Amino acid sequence: MTLLYNKLIRKMALGLFFFLALTALVYASILPQKYDLKVGDVAQEDIRARKDAINTVATRKLQQAAADSVSKKYILDHNITRESKDEITQIFDSIRQVRSRDYLDEQGKANALKRMIDKNLSEETYVQAVKMDNSSLRELETITKAILEKVMEGGVKEDSIDRAKAYIIEEFRNIKLPQEVKNMGEDIAFSAIKYNMVYDREATEKEQQEAMNAVEPVKIARNQILIEKGTTVTAEQRELLKELGLLVQDRRVNLSLLAGAMLMVAILEGILAVAIYFFHRGLYENELYLSLLALIILSTLVISIGIKAISNFLIPLAAGSMLISILINPFIAIISSFIMSIAVGIMLGNDFIFSVVAFLGAVAGVFCTVKVSQRVDLTKSGGIIGLVNFALIMGIGLLNNNPLWTTLRQSSWGIISGILSSVLTIGTLPFLESAFGITTSIKLLELSNPNQALLRKLMIDAPGTYHHSIIVGNLAEAAAEAVGADPLLARVGANYHDIGKLKRPYFFIENQFTSDNPHDKLNPTLSALIITSHVKDGLEIAREYRLPASIRDFIAQHHGTTLLSFFYNKATTGTDKKPDEASFRYEGPKPQTREVAIVMLADSAEAAVRSMSSPTSGKIDGLIRQIIKDKLADGQLDESDLTLKELDKIAGAFSRVLTGIFHTRIEYPDRLKELEGKQAKNA
Repeated sequence: MTLLYNKLIRKMALGLFFFLALTALVYASILPQKYDLKVGDVAQEDIRARKDAINTVATRKLQQAAADSVSKKYILDHNITRESKDEITQIFDSIRQVRSRDYLDEQGKANALKRMIDKNLSEETYVQAVKMDNSSLRELETITKAILEKVMEGGVKEDSIDRAKAYIIEEFRNIKLPQEVKNMGEDIAFSAIKYNMVYDREATEKEQQEAMNAVEPVKIARNQILIEKGTTVTAEQRELLKELGLLVQDRRVNLSLLAGAMLMVAILEGILAVAIYFFHRGLYENELYLSLLALIILSTLVISIGIKAISNFLIPLAAGSMLISILINPFIAIISSFIMSIAVGIMLGNDFIFSVVAFLGAVAGVFCTVKVSQRVDLTKSGGIIGLVNFALIMGIGLLNNNPLWTTLRQSSWGIISGILSSVLTIGTLPFLESAFGITTSIKLLELSNPNQALLRKLMIDAPGTYHHSIIVGNLAEAAAEAVGADPLLARVGANYHDIGKLKRPYFFIENQFTSDNPHDKLNPTLSALIITSHVKDGLEIAREYRLPASIRDFIAQHHGTTLLSFFYNKATTGTDKKPDEASFRYEGPKPQTREVAIVMLADSAEAAVRSMSSPTSGKIDGLIRQIIKDKLADGQLDESDLTLKELDKIAGAFSRVLTGIFHTRIEYPDRLKELEGKQAKNA
């Protein structure tokens, strides 16, 4: 619960930072022209409201009235109720203690009880307490606690103690007890009752804020003439200019514009948040990606503000969209493009022609990056974006009957904008990949290059493992496509999943080219340790070669917590004492993603099918499905989110690929017989 609360707090902090930063950008861009006018001066031009604005003085009055109309909120403190019940328990415990003093008479017991109980109880209560029998005393204690709890759980405010006491009297009136016993119960309940409704400042202020936000602002329409040209400025007009922040002498923050900026930013951020929450929940749960998204959007808008001085059509909004598409998600990139284009339109004086051009150019950039395979593709994307911008600006100019030369000059800025977007994307992408630990498709394709140093080392030093990894990669890619997972990530992860075998390649069967098997001379426990250590060795090598975290996950998880059954069975042969099974299992963790789980299954399927003699399509398919069934039964797929339907598709994909690859292979009889025996038993 604490972890979830902390994550929520961090997300709220990030959301607030994004809101404040974007508001500052928008506000700084929309500050209107200011005038140096005094009462009696003649206006040299029509002074208009540059944008829809808010009369802050009138609006604040309405907001304050709404806040004042909100009644105070209270919260029920159950701890106080428990304290009051505990006090009643103490009183009755004291009564029983005094009643046990047989050496005192009733008056002596009453006096002792009065000294013991530091409460303002009546004399009749003390006398009645020592006179009544034990059964009635227990009954009264139970009833008194129940009535007190019922009354206090209904909530007792500081100014309603008397009303609560009246409720206690009413409750006792309905109880069938002697009147003197009722009086005693009422007296004790009165002494213990306290107010338990505590003032809730946060809830009160929240409702006040909600009431203030619900107030309809007093608006001034955009382009409304405030002072006509040639008229003498009156005190009222100057006060209006001052209120709108249009006077040079007025250094205060323009609250109306700030409120408008905050409102627009709140709406834009709300749209983005809703889109992320409902359509891309994985991004919502990933604080790192949320930070990256906020950074790209803000950085793109900062660059846009700097470049707009040259031309409004030069704004490289597509750069941010392409970065978001490559690093996060194309759908989120389109939503972000919409958010950024609206913000740009506001910052450019509410001229949304520029928003249309920027948005459609950014969408073109997203489409260009959906299937990007290398960095040079981003250069081509810049040209496509430039052409789209050129066509859009040309079309808008022609629709507005602008001079052809002016339209052509403006359209050329659109081409330059596309090229600039491409340059910014290419230059920024490697830094963002490294800083945020993100593995893009471009990075994955670079890692899949056989000329990569680590893959070349694997091919030379452990050729059997290299060949096995390539086949596993083909299997994983086909299966990932079948179930809608990331095929490129699955293939590249498979290429690197066994790099730990570089430390001791000849201890693994695929790298043994002679009949001499070093495990024949080793204790089974030591053999198991050597085999399982290739995971840890692989992680060390991965860190040495700076492989991304997403690839390291394949190395760490591709065996899960699987049991090395061959060595375990070998260790149990000829002895009554069973070895510790944990010593013959991989440390894990189990696969956490669908892609890693697919590689685990592909790894096992490839090794098993390779060991078959005279494989047929049916035997291959049956063996693959048995392997998947074994992994499922062993709990290795529990944390991967793969469904049974997806497992069936994976089995089909494996069968198609392996049937086309394998012909006659040397068979491991024990393993095959065991699997075939299981198939026959399940038939």
